Formats: sequence, structure tokens, C-alpha cells
Amino acid sequence: MSTTKALLYCAVNGIANNTNGIGRQTKTFLATLARHHHRLSAHAGAFTPYLAVPEPGPATWGYNESDLRYARRVVEGLGGEVITLPYNARRPFWHPDTWRHLSGEAARAAGHLTSRHEKVLVIGVDTPFAGLAHHTGSHPGVEVLLALFSTARITERPHPNPVRIAWEEEAIAAAGVHPRAWVADIGDFLTRHLQDQYGLDPGTLRAWPSGLDLTAADLAPPTETEAERIVRALGIPAGRPVVAAIGRTDHTKGLDLLIEELAPLRETVHLAMVAVPTDDERAALLDCYRERSAELGLSATIIGRYDRDIPRALAAWPDTCAMAVPSRGETLANVVFETALWAQHSGAVVLAPNIDGFPEQITDGHNGLLYAPTPGALTACLHRALALTSDERARLRTAAHRKVLNQRNAAEHLATLLATFWRPRTTPVATLHGHPATDARTPRSKAPTSTHHPLEATP
Repeated sequence: MSTTKALLYCAVNGIANNTNGIGRQTKTFLATLARHHHRLSAHAGAFTPYLAVPEPGPATWGYNESDLRYARRVVEGLGGEVITLPYNARRPFWHPDTWRHLSGEAARAAGHLTSRHEKVLVIGVDTPFAGLAHHTGSHPGVEVLLALFSTARITERPHPNPVRIAWEEEAIAAAGVHPRAWVADIGDFLTRHLQDQYGLDPGTLRAWPSGLDLTAADLAPPTETEAERIVRALGIPAGRPVVAAIGRTDHTKGLDLLIEELAPLRETVHLAMVAVPTDDERAALLDCYRERSAELGLSATIIGRYDRDIPRALAAWPDTCAMAVPSRGETLANVVFETALWAQHSGAVVLAPNIDGFPEQITDGHNGLLYAPTPGALTACLHRALALTSDERARLRTAAHRKVLNQRNAAEHLATLLATFWRPRTTPVATLHGHPATDARTPRSKAPTSTHHPLEATP
């Protein structure tokens, strides 16, 4: 048997597609492997990465062959492979029956990996793989980490689906009794939510804060010339402050709220909104957003497709006064972190409601603006953003940029996580690229964990 370890990352988005925040997390994971695998191995022990994904094909939401090729190139280059999980594509995907099947198939794949590796760590990303703890008990070499990024009680307010809640409750309960199953502590709000609403045992937690690949080219701010080219090509007029927003045509993203609350500012600002439909039903919402903007007399550009260069340009464009994130429910919004990097030299200040995980990301008046989730409060917050002086805007952007650099280094977070499973030891904390991993909280666990820094100088 090989003496190496295996890391099996199970995800439904970001491997053969990239259509939401979970997909961005998967892309970050892949980039971290591609850039830092040798250093991760030096500090957590040699390991081989694998990916598990529902069998890609026409049924895959946003299927993109180039995404799948990239994923394969990364893991195959490191000795691993992409494992495709069979399922009945004719049945509804977003239903516990499908998720239970996928969780079982992923557990079976992990069991097969034990014939090649002494230890296998399986990371089940979000709801479709929340059932892994039910299926891995017979494999003593397999440990499971459930990485939930949200719940039905957050994203489906005020009437969450009871079937999905039951699935989530079952998964959390199973993790509590499985001796080798854990739950990722990705952020303070979600962890409190899981404890209060789902009975999560704090002893099952392992710290794995949500992070970014800070060295990624698509997170570097564009030049002003590049931003101007993109903004002008979109037809965004000159001479007005721009309020930008990015999200799916999903009720929870609150893009409709932003449109309504911009009405009092119709003579002042231009709305630049990227609203991406996720299916035929939600495509109708895109037309609703456009029609309602016209009814209210807004100056607006509403873009119904996602191209990463667009939010990057909008965030950094000097005329963009605000990146609005008007969600009705959000654990940790990637766009808050991303805007801090894109707008580090010029452009948007982020504003968001004072709910859920946003206070983790934003301290009002320090690195962004928060508003109460009440009628008229978003309008008032937009007035605040417009009234900021150039020095005040620069101070907020600088603080936002510094906070992300200090707290959201995905490479450090992954190294810390792997070391807690594979290489327990205690050594002084150092830094990577001069940025301490201040958000890598000490995990509360069933066994001793590592406190050494993940990517200190290789011995």
C-alpha cells in the first residue's frame, strides 16, 4: 500500500462548470493545489489530490468542457484524477434523493482510494455531499469533512423547504456521532447558525475559513485603460456615479430590492447590474428587472451574462461609487472579498445589509458600509456612499484590501487544515508573503490538532 495520503474533494460546481460561489471556492481550491501543492505536502505530509463530481454532461448546470479539462490537468499533473459519480440525470438534481445517492457514490470512491493510500480525507462541499458521514463508517482509513457554505434556513427565507432542512439536520447529526467526521468552521456566523439551528456539536469543528487565491491574475485590479475599455463597451454612460451589483437571478440575492431602492436616486446614479439567470424560470426575472428599472425611470445597464472581467472592471472603475450586495441571506459573499482586491487603487466601496455573515466581512465605516434590512435603509446607505470624499473612499478601500490580505489567504487555510488531520505538531506561527493567517481560528476538535503555520519555510 502507498504510504502517501489522499485528499478527495467532492463538489457539484467548479469542476465541470463555474456558476456560483461554491464554484468559485472550487476554483480557488484548484488554484491552491496548482500553485502550492509541494509546499502543502512539505508541511502536511505527501498527498495525492482527487476530485469527485457528478458525471458531467448535458444535465450539468452551466457545463463547460474547458473547466473540466482544467480540473483534470491540475489533479492529473499531481498524480490524481477526476472521479465521475454516476447518478440518474433524469431525476431532479436539487433533491435529497439525488444527494443521498451522490454521497454514497463519493463514499464508495473514498473506500476504493484506501487500497492505494493509508489515509483518505474526503471534503464534501455543500448540501449535495452533506450525507457523507452516513456512508463512510466502514472505512477506518477515511475521514470526512463536511464543508457546508449555507443552509435552507438562510437561502430560502422566510419559507425554507422542510425536506431540505431534514436532510441538513440528518447530516449534522450524523457528523456528531461518526468518530471520523467533522464539520468545517468556515465563518463565525455560519458556525453559530449550525449550532443554534441544527444542534451542531462544537467538538466536530475544524477551522477552514473561506478564502481566496490572493495571487490569482483575475483578482488583480485592472488598469484604468482596461477598465475603461470594458465599461465603455457595455454602454455605461460617462458623467454619473455608478452603483454596481453582481448576482444570480435568485430571490435570495435581492437584486429586485436594489432596483426599488434606487428609485429616489434616479436623477443621480447609473445602475450597472450583472444578473445571471440560472435556469429558464429565473431567466424571466432578468426581464422583470429590466422592465421594472424602465418603469422607475432608472438609468441602468443590466447584463444577463457572467464574464469575470465585467465585475472586475466595474469594481475598479473610478466612477463606481458602490458595489451593492443587497442579499436577503448570505453566509460570506465572495464579491465582498473580491471587490476589496479589485478596487484597492480606485473604484467601489462595498455596502451590504447588516445581517448574517456580512458583519464578519464589513465593519461599518471602516472597510465598507452596512445598513439595516428595512425599507429605505439601502437608499440612505447609497446616499452615504455618494457623500464620501475621495480621501474617505480611499481609506475604506485600503482597509478592505488589508483585511482580505490578512485574513483570507486560501493557501494558508488549506495548509492549516491538512496539517490538523495529517501532521499534528506545535511550532511557532509564521507568515506567507508577509500576511499572517489571522483568520485560521484554533479548531475545536475531538483530537489534538496542529497549531503550526502551514507554509513556513520548508525545512
